[in-house]
Amino acid sequence: MDHIRVWSEVDLAEIQNHIITVDDKFGFCPGCREMGIKLEGLKTCPKCGREFKYVTAHESRGTKGFEMIGRIRKKLPHMIFVDFDDYERISGKKKAESLFNV
Repeated sequence: MDHIRVWSEVDLAEIQNHIITVDDKFGFCPGCREMGIKLEGLKTCPKCGREFKYVTAHESRGTKGFEMIGRIRKKLPHMIFVDFDDYERISGKKKAESLFNV
């Protein structure tokens, strides 16, 4: 199956509350800051119990990034992959808006 980026309106808070950041082998829970989480069969954080529905990766750009996304999708097929750049851009924008009460 092929991968294609699809844009849709989403609830950012829903994603923030259920996302894990990963590399090829391990994950990081932004809720409790647990590092080194094994990916195989992962559904919740082993430390805080946060349910993961979404996954993102810093290194998801270019040809090597697409290959890494494919490997992550094989390990976590039940999760929705979120583009890291989009996620960081929108999260940063929302943080700035809340600081300046926009």
